[in-house]
Amino acid sequence: MTGPTTPAPYGPGSPTARPARRPDASMTLLREVMSRPLDPGYAEAAARRRQQPHRRSRRRTAVTVALAVAGGYLLGVAVVEVRVPVPEQARTSERLRQEIQRKTADVSSREAAIADLRAGVAAAQAEALRAAGGSALVEQAETLGLIAGELPVQGPGVRFTIDDAPGQEGAVGADPRANEATAGGTVLDSDLQFVVNGLWESGAEAVAINGQRLTGLSAIRSAGEAILVDFRPLVPPYVIDVVGDPAALQTGFAASSAGAYLHSLQDNSGIQVQERVRDDLRLPAAGRLVLREAEPAPGSLAASPGPGPATSSSSRSSSRSSSDRGKPTTSAEVP
Repeated sequence: MTGPTTPAPYGPGSPTARPARRPDASMTLLREVMSRPLDPGYAEAAARRRQQPHRRSRRRTAVTVALAVAGGYLLGVAVVEVRVPVPEQARTSERLRQEIQRKTADVSSREAAIADLRAGVAAAQAEALRAAGGSALVEQAETLGLIAGELPVQGPGVRFTIDDAPGQEGAVGADPRANEATAGGTVLDSDLQFVVNGLWESGAEAVAINGQRLTGLSAIRSAGEAILVDFRPLVPPYVIDVVGDPAALQTGFAASSAGAYLHSLQDNSGIQVQERVRDDLRLPAAGRLVLREAEPAPGSLAASPGPGPATSSSSRSSSRSSSDRGKPTTSAEVP
């Protein structure tokens, strides 16, 4: 018969006692993070990089610097191109304009030499006529030469300077007659025609545009974007020199339709106009008078016996009436 079973003791010294738990046994993940904060793969890669030489890092630095310099240069070029757009047509037109200016200057210098020679010939002719007793013929020839533009003129007058509206430099290469966007602020050949006719009507004795003397046969027209005076191209600003009584010219032109038209261009289209009185203007000779037929006038020295040539010439050509040109007075004289 067995007796009651005595339970086995339970405690640290008991053979069946459970192992003691660590206080942080429930924080395994936190302990792992604290003990190894860097993933083993990242740590291995960092160790390999530390073992490689610095040559690769230097190469990367050089490539980065080169790319930065190239990018900065391209950005600067792009900014310049955006801020100053110059199309190829504008550059070509500007080169042609400069070439025209050079050729025009060369032609002007040659014309000046021709004018000096022509003045010498005229002086020799006048001296020969005076020696033969033809002083009246000399005075008549000088008067006709002033009217026809064959002789240079010097005297007081008014200078008009007409230029395109500000901001029209970008319209180089465009025909202002066909482009409404540029025609408003650009001086046209018709504008100069209207102004010149108004000056003749106001009593002008001689007129020149940019040094080109106008006569009864002169033509002001356009070819593309250029304005031509007797087939010679002009470039703005257009300087119109007018010889005559300054007060009468200013008063008559201001009261004429041409003066009102020029004033409207200045107010509505932005055309730049300057008007100044000049005490001494020198206008060159036109140098385009051609003698087509000549015969001795009745009662002239050529019809009577005696030494010395004396003829009166009559040139047949179509020209406008003297009322359109104005008659020379004592304010204009042959230099």
